[in-house]
Parts: sequence; structure tokens; C-alpha cells
Amino acid sequence: MNKTIRNLLMFILGFCFYCAIEVVFRNMTFRLMGVAGGLIFTLGGTLNDRFSWKMDLLLQCGIISVMVTFLEAIVGNIDYYFLHLNMWNYSNLHYQCLNGKVSLLFSIIWFFMGFAIVFIHDAITYYWLHEGEQPEYWVFGKRIWQMPVRKCDLH
Repeated sequence: MNKTIRNLLMFILGFCFYCAIEVVFRNMTFRLMGVAGGLIFTLGGTLNDRFSWKMDLLLQCGIISVMVTFLEAIVGNIDYYFLHLNMWNYSNLHYQCLNGKVSLLFSIIWFFMGFAIVFIHDAITYYWLHEGEQPEYWVFGKRIWQMPVRKCDLH
């Protein structure tokens, strides 16, 4: 499959996943945050494609957390200064900054969401799109898990 089409598909899935999670937990969502979710799902899920399957899973989750936090800072301040939608506000939490648009607590939550992003993205790519090698996950230089071999190939 063409990488552009694959990335567009992953973006749409990330957009939908993010909006669905937000509706479940907040009973509402914003399309702009769906765009952010699509970007993170697409970029965060391809980290091991760009580097190596031996890239530490904890490092991948850390990078995803930083990416989400950075995107929250950008989108949150665009909202705060220009859109005035008040999409979210962490002002009531400890360790928040940038007008309540970034929170250390949520950065930690994004770290753990990174596991879901990596696993779901890899499973879709390997099992559904039949692309890439069999996903494996490493922590501190040791392989901790490998996805089961897919049962059929499209070749």
C-alpha cells in the first residue's frame, strides 16, 4: 500500500479514536482536537518504522507524550488567544502551565496512552494492511513481546 494512503488511513483512524475517547470521557469533542489525535496516531505509530523495532518501547511512549504535550501547547494557545472555544483547561490541576493548556499529570497520562497508540498502529499495519515485519517490543535492551505471526499473507 502506498505510504501516503496508509498515513491518511492512520490519520482518519486516529482522528476517530481520539474523538470517541473524548466523547466517552467528556461527552463532547472538538474537530481540531481530532486533527491533533490523527497527527499523533500517525506520527507516534511510525516511530519504530523510522528507527528500528529495537527502539525501546518506553522511549517511544516518552516521545509520544512529548509530542502530545507540545501539540497541546500549540493548539491550546491557538484556542486561548484566537479561537476562544475553551477546548480544555487544566488550570485547576497542580503543575500546569501555559494558561492551563499543559499539565504534567496529563503528560504522564499521554505516556501511558502511547502504549495503546504503538500497539494499535502496529496491529493495524501488520494484520490488516499486511505491511512490515512482525512487530516486536523491547525494553532496556530485552525483547519483552512479539505479536503473533499473521496467519495469511496477501502475496
